Amino acid sequence: MYNFTKSLCCVFMLVLVFAGCKDDKEIEPKNALMHDGREFEISKGLLVHLGEYPEGGSGQVLFLSSEGVKIQESGGHIDSIYGVGHAIYFRLVSASANALDEGEYTFDNDFTIEVRTFFEPYVVFNSNFAAEDGEYYELYEGKLTVKKDGPNYILDVDCIERNGKHVTAHYKGPLTFYDEK
Repeated sequence: MYNFTKSLCCVFMLVLVFAGCKDDKEIEPKNALMHDGREFEISKGLLVHLGEYPEGGSGQVLFLSSEGVKIQESGGHIDSIYGVGHAIYFRLVSASANALDEGEYTFDNDFTIEVRTFFEPYVVFNSNFAAEDGEYYELYEGKLTVKKDGPNYILDVDCIERNGKHVTAHYKGPLTFYDEK
């Protein structure tokens, strides 16, 4: 009887140990812009090829926006942007004409047009894009980190706007490509 009780206690302890072990799943951040303690959803992204720079590299626009922001196309090109919502915009330099290079892009205040730099970035909140109103902030420093996961990009933004407040963003998803050169 003593051995049976001892064995039963060991089995019970093993059950408790294994029941307490859970898979540590990584929590995926939401697709969102953050500014001044506020969170704004973003749901889609565009990558627009503008042409090649004489210094080398490809000029591109990265535009991440909320669902309410619409793109009007004409002949496979962007005709206009309208709707109400939020967006973050970067002019950047990539080595590829039709994709973003993986790695870290840094703010280029001097317009050196080097690969993996960005310039003229801004963010807008609660904007009516047809009327060009809403909260508009130029970004003055920061970085954009780009990773690829199959057809999806994983983009993380950490910048500072003109009032010294942080603007961060996370986006995981595809980018719709337009060649506007």
